[in-house]
Parts: sequence; structure tokens; C-alpha cells
Amino acid sequence: MTAVETPPVPSQARRRREAAVPAALVSLALLGVNGLAYVMTVVAARALAPEAFGELAALLGVMFIGVVPATALQTTAALTLGANPADRSAVQARLHTAIWVGAAAVGVLGLIAVGPLVALLHLSGPSTVLWLIAVLVPHTLVGGYDGLLQGNRRYGRLALVNTTFGVLKSGGGITGLIVGGTPEAALIGMALGCAASAVVGWTFAGRPGFSRRIRGHVLSAAKASGALLGLVLMVNLDLLLARHHLPAQLAGEYAVASIFAKVAFWLPQGVSVVLLPRLAHARGRRRLLPVAAALVALVGALLTAATAVLGARALPLVGGAEYGDALGGATWVFAMLGTLFALAQLLLYSGIAASDRVAAVAVWCAVSLEAAAVEVLAARDGLTVLTIAGIAVGASMLLVGTGMLRLWRTHAREGLELRAAAAR
Repeated sequence: MTAVETPPVPSQARRRREAAVPAALVSLALLGVNGLAYVMTVVAARALAPEAFGELAALLGVMFIGVVPATALQTTAALTLGANPADRSAVQARLHTAIWVGAAAVGVLGLIAVGPLVALLHLSGPSTVLWLIAVLVPHTLVGGYDGLLQGNRRYGRLALVNTTFGVLKSGGGITGLIVGGTPEAALIGMALGCAASAVVGWTFAGRPGFSRRIRGHVLSAAKASGALLGLVLMVNLDLLLARHHLPAQLAGEYAVASIFAKVAFWLPQGVSVVLLPRLAHARGRRRLLPVAAALVALVGALLTAATAVLGARALPLVGGAEYGDALGGATWVFAMLGTLFALAQLLLYSGIAASDRVAAVAVWCAVSLEAAAVEVLAARDGLTVLTIAGIAVGASMLLVGTGMLRLWRTHAREGLELRAAAAR
């Protein structure tokens, strides 16, 4: 008698292949978005005088801090929907309301911070900060809509929204630079692009409505904001400290060199986006996180090696012949720094998904250590472009190293628990 073959269940390899297409699509979209941001930065470096470019770079550094609520709302939405709630449409409406509350809070906090930012960054007036706020409010909405799409695993739509956002935001900034030739003009163009992108994001997210009972989602986003603020501050702290402590010419050179750190940080972002909803489950964290960390490290190592090969030609290639005197061939340090930032972000996402408070504390400890070390050197007149970057690398290595150690211990404990449960 011939045995009847049972139709095979789709294998894990097949499921991975099916997931690879949307994952690659999102990664390409994010790469394009960050590439456009890179193009805008290069255009600004060549169109503006070093002093003006240093001002714009510092404001963009503040912008990275100001988009923390957007990232927190995106993370909360992705993890909430990634857990597959039963009342999905109701949850989505509550998340949408929380997104708008977060955007309003960003606007209010931005207005409160106008005076301190003008003084800290040595700006001539408040107008550029006000336009920065006009960028951040719709930016927060776009981040929330990304989270809704991400949590629903609508990666095709997510790629379209991200692409549109990158084109409108960076294209608006480049247009502003060409037409106005000032940091303020660039921010005006970016604000208009972000506002249009928010409308696109709402449409592609299914035009969600509003609902009450948002307290839990707002609290989750607030908790995530604390951890993500530490990370984003760390990613941009060295640039802000360079702007504050170094002469204008050297601060401008540091800003151009930091482009390499941003590229190394941007390149593997697609890995985190596709991975995040799956981190809502402990088994997904245990299985996928080590592979994702290895992939991020590989991408960063390749970029760092390529920058090292370019040597002293790297900085003039991006900013022009007037840059490179202070750094020489050491630009590769910034590429390594960006790689460490990307690894730290991946580990922090895992900590947020696992409700691990130690992960947030570790980030803030690294930020405090970096700031304290820079202030000590500043008091001794020992600050240079390279010493600030070196301090940032040291703090980041300490953060990633402790994070990897904690990850290994957590996975070892979970493995023992799974084996014990199987034995029972």
C-alpha cells in the first residue's frame, strides 16, 4: 500500500524568503530617504559658509532630539499592533489619537525651548528655531503613521510613505538652500515638505479616526521616549558639544565629518524597522536579535574600512577642499562611531520591547559619561575635533559592550527556561 504524502507545511526558509521582499523594499526606501538627507547635507556643506553650515548642522542635531516623540510613538504603535490585539481597529484609533496628542506636546515643548536654544547655539534670533518647530510637529505625525503601517506589516505602503517623506522633506530643504541660501530657508522648505508628508501618511495608513482611552498608549510612548531620548542625545551629543566648545571653523569641519557617522547609522535602519514588530514576542527577540546585530556590525565594518582606505581624501570628497586640515586621514573614526550607534539602537529596541528599564539607564549613563569627559578636557584646553570623536567612540563602545553582555545572559537564561519547560 502506497503511503499518501501529506502536503508540506510552508518551511521556515520559505517564510523567510516571502518576508525578504517587503523587508528589502523597506530597506531600499529607507536607504533612499537617508541618501536624500545625505545629499541635502552635502549641498548645505558646499552652499553655506563653514559658520552657517555649523549652525544648520547644530539645528539638525536638535531636530534629531526633537523627533524622539515621533520615534517613541512609532515604536509603541509597531509593538502594540505587532502583538496582534483582538480589537485591532479600536486599538488603531486609540493609537492615532495618541499620535496627535504627541505632536501637540512637541509643539508646546518646542516653544518653551526657543530661548535656551538661541543662547546655547549662539543664534542671532529665534526665527530658525521657530521654523524647526514647524518641521517637528508634522514630523511627529509621520512617525506615528509609520508605526501604524509597521505594526500592521504593510511594508509596501510603509516604503511609499517613507519615500514620499524623504523626497518632500529633503527636497524642500535643498530647494530652500538653492533659493534662499540660508539655514532658515532650508528649514522653511523642510517644514512644507513634512506637512505634505503627514497628509500622505494619514491616507496610506487607512485614514484612521480618533478614540478615547489613550492613557495606556501615551504612557507607553512616554516610557519609550525616555530611553530613546538618551539614545538620540548620544547620537547627536558630540556634534552639539563640538558646536558649543570648538571655534566656528573646527565646528564646521566636525559637522562635515559627522556625515560619515550618520551614514553608518542610517544604512542598516531597514533591519530595525522590519525586526521591531517581531520583538513584541520573547521568542522573536531570542531568535532574530543576534543575527540582526551581526548584520548591522558587518555593514558598519565595511563602511569603516572603505573610509579608512580613502584616508585624507574622505573629508574633502564630501565637504570640499576647505575641510580636512584638522582630521587628516582619521575620518574612519566617525564611520566606526555611527556603527556603534546603530548597534546601540538595535539593543535598545529589544530592551523597550522587553520592558527592560536597565537598557534606558545604561544609555543615560553613557551620555553622562561622554558629557563629563568632554567638559573635563574643555577645562584643560584639551579639546580637538579628534578628542571629542574619541570620547564619543569610547562611551558608545562601553554601551554596546554592556548591552551585548546583558543580551547574552538573557538569552542563556531563556534557553535554560525553555529546556526546563520541555523536560517537564
